[in-house]
Amino acid sequence: MKIKLLTISILSLTFTFLAIAQSFAKNIDNTEFEQWKKKHNKEVSNFVEKYDKDFASFLKTRWVETDVIAGEKRDNQPKPQQTPEKQPKPIIDNTPVEIVLPDIELPDVEPEIPEVLLPKDKVPGTKVKPPFYYVAEDSGKSIEVSLLGQTLFMPKVTLPKLSINKLSSSGIAELWLAMAGSDYKPAVTAIEQASHDLKLDDWGNALLTHKYLISLAGLTQNERQLLMWFYLVKQGFDARVAFDKNEIYLLLNTAQTLFAQKFFTFDEQKYYFVDFAKTRPINIGSVYTYEQQYSSAKKAVKIDMRVAPLQGKSDKTRVLTTKVGKQSVSVTAPYNSSYIDFLNFYPQVSMQYYFQAELPEQTKVSLLSQLKQDIAGLSELEAANFLLHFVQTSLQYQTDQQQFNYENYLFAGETLHYPYADCEDRSVLYAYLVTHLMGNKVVGLQYDGHVATAVALKSKSTGSSFLINDVRYTIADPTFINANVGEVMTGFEGVEPELVIY
Repeated sequence: MKIKLLTISILSLTFTFLAIAQSFAKNIDNTEFEQWKKKHNKEVSNFVEKYDKDFASFLKTRWVETDVIAGEKRDNQPKPQQTPEKQPKPIIDNTPVEIVLPDIELPDVEPEIPEVLLPKDKVPGTKVKPPFYYVAEDSGKSIEVSLLGQTLFMPKVTLPKLSINKLSSSGIAELWLAMAGSDYKPAVTAIEQASHDLKLDDWGNALLTHKYLISLAGLTQNERQLLMWFYLVKQGFDARVAFDKNEIYLLLNTAQTLFAQKFFTFDEQKYYFVDFAKTRPINIGSVYTYEQQYSSAKKAVKIDMRVAPLQGKSDKTRVLTTKVGKQSVSVTAPYNSSYIDFLNFYPQVSMQYYFQAELPEQTKVSLLSQLKQDIAGLSELEAANFLLHFVQTSLQYQTDQQQFNYENYLFAGETLHYPYADCEDRSVLYAYLVTHLMGNKVVGLQYDGHVATAVALKSKSTGSSFLINDVRYTIADPTFINANVGEVMTGFEGVEPELVIY
């Protein structure tokens, strides 16, 4: 109730200010008005500081011990150690349907990133272009941050002294007050604007926040986790901390289930243990956390890669070579290695989010423009099979356990980087190619221990198919080497998969 009343008071105070401002502007000169406005802004600032003090007072007393729950397991069955292979069979296409290829042209030069003016209340007179400036270029008050192969010049942060001798609720409350009393607002504004400019989702925003903070030398792990908590909360994210005898832990409420990631449930919300300095989930037992959340920290962190982040200039290439029928195929895919490092810190989520993900522009244009030439003039079924055989035979197979020693679903951009790809990685790439080159809808097929796809074809095809909302989808398995569209991989005949609709 106290937090609710404080929120209402802030809104009331803001509306009162606007009404009085309009009245004063008509009756007093600009100098007097500016003096009055400065005084009022100070009063509002003091009121917000009072709320931080109230939250700190709450932190001192209301902590509870919470049991940690083991992360959910995504795959119960192991993947095949080797892929089955069959002799290629000619495609019989009695009812060819010509495909309409999208207009994709490979530019002669690397496309320029358009300049975008930042809002005046954020960084006046500064244009957004690589490198990205979030302070005046000649201010001398910037710190350099690298992300996705891009260089960002962010405001220097004067950190409060975070003296952590013994972990306790009262100690964390005092640390919150210290952080709230620092000049954090320019940094929060710069993080939010940079996230927008780089087209980051919420998880990418958190990674940027982490990169920004660790650029400040001398932080211990506990200090880093505390600062991450504070800066994410001040951006409105539902983040919290917990502690045990030795360590402070950062937790996030996410919009998706995170697999293999420990969590606890509070007020019917899952909070996952996260450390943005580590690519693998952390291991932890019971911890202490506070009960009531900061009132403005309501946003669950979303993972949404339907818009690709803005990577820097490509510094790596992957060449995929194979033979489809009698035709030799060679495709070059450029990418930025920092983009792969960036994706490496994403958690494991449900299959649909990998199918949804977009490729960075440089990779997308190069990959699609080359394959477009290869399928030009083919019928729909011929094109679907060409792309299927291309993915089947241009990628080497290993399971995630063999390649990474743990289950690690890959985005399509990662599949173009790593030397091996298992069934779900191949399925994601194949679905991407069919969707973008042919315009056909694709669904994922998730079996126990295997992932494949099914394509909505206009032409008649033989083999295994099924209906979804009166649309016929024909199975296409990118892991069943040399199999055509319509053929189910050996060992999965008659097995009903779970549909992955995205």
